[in-house]
Amino acid sequence: MGDVTGVRARPGGPVTLRFTDAGFRAVPRPQGAWGRFLDVALGDAACAVSLAVAVVAGGFAAHQAENDQFEIAAMLGLVAAPFALVVLTRVVVEVVGHAVLLVMFLGAVLFSPLLLFPGVRRRARRWWKKEPTGPLNLDRLIPVCDLEPVSVDRTGRRVTVTVLVDGRPVAYEARDGAGERLEGEFRALLSAPRPATGVGP
Repeated sequence: MGDVTGVRARPGGPVTLRFTDAGFRAVPRPQGAWGRFLDVALGDAACAVSLAVAVVAGGFAAHQAENDQFEIAAMLGLVAAPFALVVLTRVVVEVVGHAVLLVMFLGAVLFSPLLLFPGVRRRARRWWKKEPTGPLNLDRLIPVCDLEPVSVDRTGRRVTVTVLVDGRPVAYEARDGAGERLEGEFRALLSAPRPATGVGP
C-alpha cells in the first residue's frame, strides 16, 4: 500500500491516491507555483506590508513633488505602484466576494414570498430533494467495503479504474507506469483479507 501520483479523477482533477489497508483517499495535487504565489501575494501579511510601503512611498513621493524634486518623486512612485496594485487587487477580491454573498441573500429574501404559491413550493421541494450534481467529496477515506464493483479498462497506455462513490461513478485515470501502479494498488486492496462483520454467538 502506498501513494500513486499522476492520477486524474473524473469528475475532479489531478490527484494523488493514497492507499491503506482500510481503503484509499484522493489527495488533491498541490497547486502550481503561480497559485502559491497568488496565495502569498494576496495574503493578510503581504497586504499589510504592501499597504504600509504604498502609503510611506506614496507620501514621500508627494512630498518630493511639492519640493520640485520630480525625479525622486517618480522613483518613489514606481516603488509604491506595485504595492498599491496588490492592495487594490485584494480590495477588489473582497468586494466581489461580499457582493456575491449579498446578492445571494437578497435573492433568498425576495424569493421567499413566492413559497406561498403551491406550484413554487413543489418546484422548490423537488429542487431541494434532487440528487447532487456538484463536486464529490473525494478527499475522504473511501472504505474498501464500498469499492465493489470496480472496473478496470485499458486503452493503449492509459488505465482507467472506475469505482462508485456515494452512488456516483468516479473514474481514475493514469498512464504508463502510474497506470500499472494504479491497477496494482486497487487489485491488492480488493484481494486483501477483510475484517469479519456481524455479531458472534
